[in-house]
Amino acid sequence: MASYYAYVARDSKADQVYSTLRDEILNGRLRPGDSLSVLKVAERFGASRTPVREAFVRLETDGLVSLIDRQGARVSSISIGSVRDLFEMRIMLESRATHQVAQAAASNDEVQRTFGELIEQLTEVVNDEAAVRHRDRFYQLAEAYDQAIITYARNQQLSRVLAEMRPHIARLRIVAHSPERLTQSVQEHLAMCRAIVDADPDAAADACTQHLLNTEKTILDAVLHSAGLAVPVELVTTM
Repeated sequence: MASYYAYVARDSKADQVYSTLRDEILNGRLRPGDSLSVLKVAERFGASRTPVREAFVRLETDGLVSLIDRQGARVSSISIGSVRDLFEMRIMLESRATHQVAQAAASNDEVQRTFGELIEQLTEVVNDEAAVRHRDRFYQLAEAYDQAIITYARNQQLSRVLAEMRPHIARLRIVAHSPERLTQSVQEHLAMCRAIVDADPDAAADACTQHLLNTEKTILDAVLHSAGLAVPVELVTTM
């Protein structure tokens, strides 16, 4: 019985380490190239080395770190090639999913209500002059929008793939949203939501594609012009 409780405690500690480090990578507090020492992370969380290594393996599976022997890990770099690959996939998949959700809106009151509420909340963000609150609230609503697309897309396999891409999308969101880009992105999300509520699949898919093209351009421009980013992030230019 004692060994069982020890296993549960270790598993719980691994979950804690994994969740905390994952959040810090996604919100930019841990940046590309940062080193993570098994010993230092274990000391920080009051854990043994085993649950820390387990957390590192899970983060590597997510594509967020690269393991360094048995001593630690390094936060994965973001390359131009990986950004282009990701957005090529996003444009193909998310535009299709958005098209499906707009189709569903024609006969599904829940879809209408969900995206109608997002329109109201995004409009409140537009009218909020507090920059920090504006940014944080928009990140929440952008996440809610993405989750709603995943939930209401007709094709479950498509929804599953989009869900698996979420960690990488969330990580790049921090890079993309300079104050100027954030203002533009709010309007783009409003356009997508309105097209869905209007049950206009083609307009919704087009708005999604344009939003993703604009976001990709902002991220790639950040390689050359780092000033004004929401969080300083080093992007590597290797393909």
